[in-house]
Amino acid sequence: MTITVADANQISLARPRLWPLAIGLGVYVLLLISGDRLLNDPDTLWQVTIGQWIIDHRAVPWTDSYSFTMAGRPWISTQWLAQVAFAASYQLTGWAGPVVMTAAALGGTFYLLARLLGARLNDTATVIFAAAALALTAPHMLARPHVLAMPVMLAWVGALVGAADRRGVPSLWTLPLITLWANLHGGFVFGIALVAPFALDAVLSAERSRRVALLLRWALFGGLALAAGCLTPYGWDSILASRKILSLGEALSRIGEWAPEDFSKIGMLEITLLGGSVWRCCAA
Repeated sequence: MTITVADANQISLARPRLWPLAIGLGVYVLLLISGDRLLNDPDTLWQVTIGQWIIDHRAVPWTDSYSFTMAGRPWISTQWLAQVAFAASYQLTGWAGPVVMTAAALGGTFYLLARLLGARLNDTATVIFAAAALALTAPHMLARPHVLAMPVMLAWVGALVGAADRRGVPSLWTLPLITLWANLHGGFVFGIALVAPFALDAVLSAERSRRVALLLRWALFGGLALAAGCLTPYGWDSILASRKILSLGEALSRIGEWAPEDFSKIGMLEITLLGGSVWRCCAA
């Protein structure tokens, strides 16, 4: 069979749409095979327990009921929806439920990442960057609420990137993403914070005659995003909760996942940065 130039062009245009799907499915299958590794975190049972409490009481917690040192103290769960999802999946199929849900969320995350990369990079670069992202996030691939929020995070960031690239403002239809994120995980505050730098990029890149109007539109979008982040059972407290976490003082230094990178030893981040620098120099 003879392939014409037009056919070759159509195949080339179809490939970027196939790579994201292949990458997403690949990650999903890989994580299903690893299975129990996704449960290698002591907090997973706690997440299921809190979710079951919410289901049983049909309410969200306002005090700490399961902590030895802080029992009875005021406390809110900014990840209540993810905890309910984990508890419901555990009720249905045991520990297989959280494993499948976590694998699906991560597969969806890498599908979205590959789509964002594929829109700007060639196939080879897309696969390389997706592989680097997989290596960097591997230690955090656990059955915890932040994983369920990852696809939402990618979709939100993708909307901001797309708006900045076209010198416009994200659609108001993207605001439900920040509401969903706010109910899945407290990291949504960083999503709201990202509005400012993307707005600055879009405004500075636009024609001078459009800058003021564009800035006002981004300001309106940022205000609406802030309001959308308060659409949780806790309202404004969902945003204030992150401030309370950051004010823990010395206790923060004892949480490994919050520790800054000190570059005192060679790890995956250092290898990735070095490899990226070399690749960039060779490509220049």
